Amino acid sequence: MGFTVDQMKHCIVYILALLLIFSAVMFAQSSSGSDSLYTPRKERLSTFERSFKPSFYDTEVYLYGKNDSSRTFGKAIDQLTSAPPETLQGFRIQILATNNFDDANTTRNTFSLTFPELWVYLVFESPTYKIRVGDFVNRSEAKKLLEQFQSQGFKTSWIVPDRIIRNQPPKPPIPAAIDSTAVGN
Repeated sequence: MGFTVDQMKHCIVYILALLLIFSAVMFAQSSSGSDSLYTPRKERLSTFERSFKPSFYDTEVYLYGKNDSSRTFGKAIDQLTSAPPETLQGFRIQILATNNFDDANTTRNTFSLTFPELWVYLVFESPTYKIRVGDFVNRSEAKKLLEQFQSQGFKTSWIVPDRIIRNQPPKPPIPAAIDSTAVGN
């Protein structure tokens, strides 16, 4: 029982057609599959939340004059100079540690209104938001204010070692509240 030439031709054409269809299906799957180089990988949001640190996006404002030279046209212009800000090891007072961003933000705003002259920092160390206040070079400076904070209602405050900023520019004033119920003429 042998194959005829016509049967062999039909068999070869049939096999070639199957190979062509199989390769087209495999190409379509590889170009639309999740392993493609052109489609983004889907990752869980928690992957990014663990590594996100809002404090990296805080900007610092430095106030310097346009021309900070000590002499202009041979005359001294201003004898009052300020040292540039520098970072060193010191202490801050931590007034809150929470996992809720809204609680941390509310506490920071309340504290800023109560003590407008102090710098207030929101520190994020996953998964905790921490509100820290002040830049103290030594612990005794922080101790004086800690007692004042505790008497003002921030009972759970404590002193923590932290990197501080010395010689900061003056803190800008808090903007006036806007009355959204006022009717304009």
